[in-house]
Amino acid sequence: MRNIAEALIYSIQYLGNDRNDEEFTEDDDLKIVEQVAALLQEASNEEKEVLKKVSKELGLEDWASQIGIE
Repeated sequence: MRNIAEALIYSIQYLGNDRNDEEFTEDDDLKIVEQVAALLQEASNEEKEVLKKVSKELGLEDWASQIGIE
């Protein structure tokens, strides 16, 4: 659960920052997505199953495989 919590906190913190093109680049965006995906990849098998189930319920059928948790 800690990995999921960290991923959520990092995502919300990053998205909540006052951002502009001079300070935040697409590379910064990619880095945070990779960091979040890496944290989720380290989640327990039970947590991964919940993530896969919820993503499918949200209509994101390929989400889990896109971030490497399938």
